[in-house]
Amino acid sequence: MESLSDTYSFADIFGMGDRCFVKLRPAQLERLNALVQACPILTHGEFYLRATSLNGVDFVIPDTDTLPEHNVIAWSRILDGKEVLCAVNIGEQHHAVLYVTIDNALHEINSRMQCIYASEISPAELNIEVRNGKSIRLTIPPHALVIYE
Repeated sequence: MESLSDTYSFADIFGMGDRCFVKLRPAQLERLNALVQACPILTHGEFYLRATSLNGVDFVIPDTDTLPEHNVIAWSRILDGKEVLCAVNIGEQHHAVLYVTIDNALHEINSRMQCIYASEISPAELNIEVRNGKSIRLTIPPHALVIYE
């Protein structure tokens, strides 16, 4: 069975390995590895890098130019008509508050996504809004990882 270290090969592109995963406490890492092993979508789902927006209007795909401002890398895994959204705040000092695009066809307006993992205190559920198709508004502490379904 795959572990977390087998699933984030793209992380070094953005420095996520150094900024987030290596800072997880052993209990957090164990919990995350158990989730990865229990949820096939996290390892076998189609991968989609997600656009983010600070104002809910102007959405951009994260790259080296936008990361200093947005500080968040978000991606989805989709399998069998279900989506799981993962996001990491690679910022050093501040909570990131921003909108993240999700799959428009898979979510109903005014429905919610539930938090299934958070490395730091994060909202338990998020409302789905009509922005850039559909999106959710995330609040992520510095160096934190969140996963919503």
